[in-house]
Amino acid sequence: MLNTLESLIESAENPLDVVKRNEQRHAFSLEVHRVRINIEHLLERYRADVDRVLRSGGEVEGPIVVPDALEADAIRSAIDIYLHVRSFQRGERRQPLPGH
Repeated sequence: MLNTLESLIESAENPLDVVKRNEQRHAFSLEVHRVRINIEHLLERYRADVDRVLRSGGEVEGPIVVPDALEADAIRSAIDIYLHVRSFQRGERRQPLPGH
């Protein structure tokens, strides 16, 4: 997605489009960072359980994962980003990012 935004910035002829795409790139980078931090937090909380399941070769059933509010929001955001990017790549939407 960042490469797509870079291409749009490079090909933009209108300075306002360049500003808009730069703002999108910055907002997208921040959102991806926020999602990554919260997903890493979720994985860290369940690391021992995941390790136990992996060591058992799948013989041990893991816990039901219950994300906290921030982790759940990050998961929803990651899904949203994925769906929007996929739609953009398929030509189903004009804008590469949600809300833009």
